[in-house]
Amino acid sequence: MNSIIKDVNQIVKLNSIVRISTAAMLLGIGGVYADARTSDSYSWIPYTNYGYVGANVGRSDFKNGGCEATFSCDDTDVGYKIYTGGQISRVFGVELGYVNIGKFNRNGGDKKAQGADIHLVGNLPLGDKFNVYAKAGGIYGWTSTTANAPDVDTGHEREFNWSYGAGLQFELAQQWALRADWDQYRLKFADGRDNVALYSVGAIYKF
Repeated sequence: MNSIIKDVNQIVKLNSIVRISTAAMLLGIGGVYADARTSDSYSWIPYTNYGYVGANVGRSDFKNGGCEATFSCDDTDVGYKIYTGGQISRVFGVELGYVNIGKFNRNGGDKKAQGADIHLVGNLPLGDKFNVYAKAGGIYGWTSTTANAPDVDTGHEREFNWSYGAGLQFELAQQWALRADWDQYRLKFADGRDNVALYSVGAIYKF
């Protein structure tokens, strides 16, 4: 009888130790998780973490025709963008930005465009230093078209349309990284809708 009572007491003690150990482990995990969450860099975009800001500059490319035979036209200019983003998860993020694709000489005048965009970004980490990503979303663009050719429509246009892109990121340090981007924008001009590409490089600072 005493042996049975002793065994029961040992079981009770063991059960108590297991419960206490489990609770301590869960509290420890919770504490680590809470610390990780509070120590994570914040983001300017709601419901995201690991925020960053960045700026790129490069070449914008406009090769969709529309050049009258009697006028000289160019297809490229310097473009730039500034942006901020944050991560929903390790794979998916959101990015907001402003882009200016510059000015293209067309038909005795010029075409200019800029816009504000939003993208869903999908990330594919390649080791500790590289990250490949693709993005898709939309741009609210505003454009201006002037011309001396009599048959070319001119004026200002505003429209929300699609945009997408891809890029490669290289981690320099804990808070700094380099990026190389290719972006494609669908924009409405006075004489029709056209696609404009921006090939750019830049740097980001992570909060």
